[in-house]
Amino acid sequence: MIRKSILLLIISSFLYGCAPVKGLKGNALEKKYSDIRYGDKARNVMDVYLPAKRGAKTPFVILIHGGAWTMAGKEYVRDYQDSLLKNGIASASINHRYANNTEIHYPQMLEDVNSALNYCAGHAKEWNIKNKGYVMAGVSSGAHLALLYAYTTSKKINAVVEFCGPTNFTDTTILNYASKVGLMDVIQKMTGKTYQKGVAIDPEFAKSSPITHIKNIPVLIIHGTADPIVDFSQSQQLSDALNKQQIKHKLVSIKGAGHDLNLKDAATRQLVYREAINWIIQNGQ
Repeated sequence: MIRKSILLLIISSFLYGCAPVKGLKGNALEKKYSDIRYGDKARNVMDVYLPAKRGAKTPFVILIHGGAWTMAGKEYVRDYQDSLLKNGIASASINHRYANNTEIHYPQMLEDVNSALNYCAGHAKEWNIKNKGYVMAGVSSGAHLALLYAYTTSKKINAVVEFCGPTNFTDTTILNYASKVGLMDVIQKMTGKTYQKGVAIDPEFAKSSPITHIKNIPVLIIHGTADPIVDFSQSQQLSDALNKQQIKHKLVSIKGAGHDLNLKDAATRQLVYREAINWIIQNGQ
């Protein structure tokens, strides 16, 4: 299996490079709340960033970190959350329970996402934010959860931004590749089911695949064409399915980039940030 340290290195380099945004002083309206508890589970905490001059039309993003459903946390996308704030976009970056071999699988992680969203909606008046029409955004496994949540759980989602997310676990080519590179263990933890080459795929693999639940929600897909962890074909399959149903979306392919999107390159980072920010502003108001 890919070593945990390698995955964490990839996650920490993802969306790296935004200059931190300084909070406004005194009675100004920009606010940062850390470790807000949105549920009763140990990992049910989130960071909420609220820009100045916000209101009901200010885009609000629910941001989900990557980490193969089993590691990492909201701190790994903090630079990206700062970038959203700098561009006048409100957000909640959430932790969720980790998938395991027993009781925590994708339904429980979606429950956490739903609890976080409902907490934000319940505090809309207090925070001077919208109570619906949110944007889901996620990195890698977080992108998978963002898509799956938007398609299956809530009617309060206006758009999705997903970076390098797996979308289809019914594809035996992908599953066999995951087995080869050592990622089948975390996929089985996420689904709660096992996969064996040559044996019929358990229905949970389809149920946990965003591509089997597509709805008319605008989606921005950003993916490196040389990603060794989540094959680029996952994004291409989703784009093709959205094309077929004539659903608004955009696939931004980063030629030659791996799972970190080559964001250490300034020009690539600028492109990725610009695409994501524009999508959120256009579709999240």
